[in-house]
Amino acid sequence: MRTHSGPVEAPEHDIDHAVRVLIIDAHEPSRLGMALLLQREPWVERCYLAGGQQRAVDLTRRFRPHVAVVDISNLGPFSSMLAGALRDEHPSIHLLLTSRCATTAVAPVRQTGALGFLPPGTPGAEVIRAVRAAAFEEAPPPSVDPIVGPAADPVRLSPRERQVLQLLVTGATNREIAAQLHVGPDSVKKHASKLYRKLGVRNRTEATQRAPEALGASESL
Repeated sequence: MRTHSGPVEAPEHDIDHAVRVLIIDAHEPSRLGMALLLQREPWVERCYLAGGQQRAVDLTRRFRPHVAVVDISNLGPFSSMLAGALRDEHPSIHLLLTSRCATTAVAPVRQTGALGFLPPGTPGAEVIRAVRAAAFEEAPPPSVDPIVGPAADPVRLSPRERQVLQLLVTGATNREIAAQLHVGPDSVKKHASKLYRKLGVRNRTEATQRAPEALGASESL
């Protein structure tokens, strides 16, 4: 027999509307803990667990969860890409974001279209309230930070800077990039320096992390 944790009353609805929750978190203890927390609620039919993006997409395709609770600690600028992939499989899925880190990449988070963000340290009762509100399309509890407001200005890359960034993502060295673009290594360094300034990053690792956002913005300009 399932027990009830107390903080949330079960809504009166038909069993066909029992909520399916997808928990996406690379940290296994965290996703298991979230599942144990939510599955005590009588309105939760089942929790599905994914430690990576492909698993999350596969589970969404098979089980069509009502809510996805997505930890973005390890996703960063790839958050919006995962959100898009989930909606491709199930357009009506509702997203809630969480993070174990105190800071998040704000612009990519806005691009996910998530209902809100649960800051680190959110009490379990508030997590339950937030998931319930997302599932039944109710007003979110005060603990949920709304993801609103304009996103950061899009990054405007020149065609050459765009080519350099695309090759950086593949792991190519400056010399390899120069060979593919038929330019000298010094030219690649100059383009990379301008690219880093535009992205607000310090090195190629950080540039690669921002690549999905920057390349997507450049395509839309």
